[in-house]
Amino acid sequence: MSSEKRLIVFFVVTFASILALQYVMEATGLIPPPPPAKNAQAPAAKADAAKEKDKAAVAAAPAKGEAAKGEAKAEAEVKKAAPKEPAVALAEPAELILGSTKKAGPEGYRLEVRLDQRGAGVASVASALYEAEFVNGRKKHLPLELLKYDPLAPTSLAMTLVPGRGAKPASAPADEAAADGKVIDPSAGEIPLDAVVWEVVRGADGKAVRAVTRPASGNVKGEVKGQEAVFRTKVDSLGLTLTKTYRLFPGDNGFEMDLTVESPDKEQSVVYKLFGPHGIPIEGEWYTGTFRDAVFGMVDGSSTRVETLSADSIAKRKDDPERFVQMPLKYAGVENQYFASLLVPVPPPTGPDDRRDAESRPVVLHLDPEARPKTDIGVEVTSKPVAVGPNAAVTHGYKVFAGPKTLDALAPYGAEDVAFRKTSWIPGAVELARWVITPLLGMTYDATAAVARLFGGTRGNYGVAIILLTLLVRLFMFPLGRKQAIAAKKMQDLQPLLKEIQEKYKDDKETQTKETWALYKRYGVNPVGGCLPALIQLPIFVGLWQALNNSVSLRHASFLYINNLAAPDMLFKFPTQIPFLGDYFNLLPFVVVALMLVQTKLFSPPATTPEAEAQQKMMKYMMVFMAFMFYKVPSGLGLYFITSSLWQISERLLLPKVATVPLAPASGPDDGKGPASGGGGGGGGRGGNGPGNAPAKPPGRFAQFWEKVLAEAQKNPTYRNLTDEKEKGRDAERGRDAERGRDPGKPRAKPGRRR
Repeated sequence: MSSEKRLIVFFVVTFASILALQYVMEATGLIPPPPPAKNAQAPAAKADAAKEKDKAAVAAAPAKGEAAKGEAKAEAEVKKAAPKEPAVALAEPAELILGSTKKAGPEGYRLEVRLDQRGAGVASVASALYEAEFVNGRKKHLPLELLKYDPLAPTSLAMTLVPGRGAKPASAPADEAAADGKVIDPSAGEIPLDAVVWEVVRGADGKAVRAVTRPASGNVKGEVKGQEAVFRTKVDSLGLTLTKTYRLFPGDNGFEMDLTVESPDKEQSVVYKLFGPHGIPIEGEWYTGTFRDAVFGMVDGSSTRVETLSADSIAKRKDDPERFVQMPLKYAGVENQYFASLLVPVPPPTGPDDRRDAESRPVVLHLDPEARPKTDIGVEVTSKPVAVGPNAAVTHGYKVFAGPKTLDALAPYGAEDVAFRKTSWIPGAVELARWVITPLLGMTYDATAAVARLFGGTRGNYGVAIILLTLLVRLFMFPLGRKQAIAAKKMQDLQPLLKEIQEKYKDDKETQTKETWALYKRYGVNPVGGCLPALIQLPIFVGLWQALNNSVSLRHASFLYINNLAAPDMLFKFPTQIPFLGDYFNLLPFVVVALMLVQTKLFSPPATTPEAEAQQKMMKYMMVFMAFMFYKVPSGLGLYFITSSLWQISERLLLPKVATVPLAPASGPDDGKGPASGGGGGGGGRGGNGPGNAPAKPPGRFAQFWEKVLAEAQKNPTYRNLTDEKEKGRDAERGRDAERGRDPGKPRAKPGRRR
């Protein structure tokens, strides 16, 4: 049995032994069963339970943070001592909903925004276009929550006030209570309006959500009808009135929020801290490498500077977070692999003079000490001092994006840099992914959809689109791939002669090197000729990798037995969780490695030294380990690798069969020989100018390119077996010796001095 087969048997037996041993020990009670795996739906269940408990306990939601219980007790005592005042009328939760998640609804909303009177913030945002994550490999058919409800944290877009310099808050007794009974102490510095229940400003018909229109813009003809909800609160200690207005329109991947600050009695300045969107779910928790990140886009001259902080790095600096103060904020928010939620000032700043923020920073909501990269994070934006006074109200507008990280969705919010912003050490890879490969993927999908409509279908298939895209890219790179294959084949055919040179001059390295390069020159072989095509192809393949790995279109896209092309193929579920592998067996990584081993076996040149043989064996072993390193790669990338490998194998095996013109070894300029050619120098059937010797019309650029491709494809990409050629030369030499009367079997005398 070969060493490769022994290695494969070893891995199979080891894997089966671990699986069987763990199953037996759990069945016999020797070890407890593993705890249920955490998934993205667990926080939602906890949030729902906490929400029900919150509704049953108090009308106003509990205070934030770990000290919620203590603050609740203190608030109860304050309410008991404070004078009774009329409370703010509470609206039903069903009244504070903008939009809908019904795709077939007449309004055509893409989002459903649930508002909360506590802090006049956003409790949750659900998508009408995307469904929630799979559970145990199956769809739940529930709307994806882009922002989840969190009863232990301030709602998104909640705020606090900080009196500005020179501000003189109106005098108020120490026991003055807010409308919901919460005492506000101006001496504390910050006034937490995120825990205050705001008043719902109802329309003339008494409804909390009213109809609103906006004028036509862009490609939209006529007015667009949307929905609006208004909240208001008064801060008597500062003599301020604050109003928040939320608007949502059909077809938008976000909503609007206007904050109006009024000071009817005096002039003063005030600073507010706005809590950005938070609660974005983790996509593919058991296989993805991207959990939650905070992203900050800042105006840097005529460009945008994007800073990304992982949840892990934010958790490490929980007590001393990184602050962004130098450049104006263009947007800030949180993201996962496919989606983002961003707070965008409107209008966007163009420089320091019209900037609205003074500082922006990440914040930690819930630290996960066991897995810091999964920590729940958010962002906070602190405004510059806002000067207000009688008849001088100030309104700051914001947009909140909540949707996929695609160029079309991000463009209306000026946040295109969030898509494909990850840098690569391969020059041009990101640009190719953004401007070439992603549009090509859309085109191939549209082609599959057009074919499906011919047979009564309604949509295409992204699995077939990935295969077509890979074939299309490979077709464009056919000339380069063919040159690389020819170079590899030449080196493979020269191995017997190279081995002969190494054995003949094994004690003279200098002569060995000279003879080796002379052999390369004689047969027209460039030992690094196969590297250049590979280097040219590298940016294309890395760009293809990035495009497929970040395409939200592959999320929940099915192909054959695969339910989600953005996740591993998950052929079947293990009886128990396997270390390093998880809960599922993925087939595609092993198919990819098997095809790579086939390529290596078929096309690698034979080893001429023990060192080369050991190196080739090591590469085979590394490929087996690669199956485990890339075990959790999305299945869409697996399809790309399989298709690309099959193309390369076919390219190397089929091209020699269609070749018609053999190639001869290149000769030096002084040996009187020339390369073999298919015809003489005279004008053949295709060498003349046609009837009457009339000059032919020169072909166009595309015709020249296509003729060149066909001519290259007709060439024989393989050299004749050089060892057979050498033997033929020896036979010819023996024939000449026999004609001269020499013994053909006797070796010829070496040239020397005559006696």
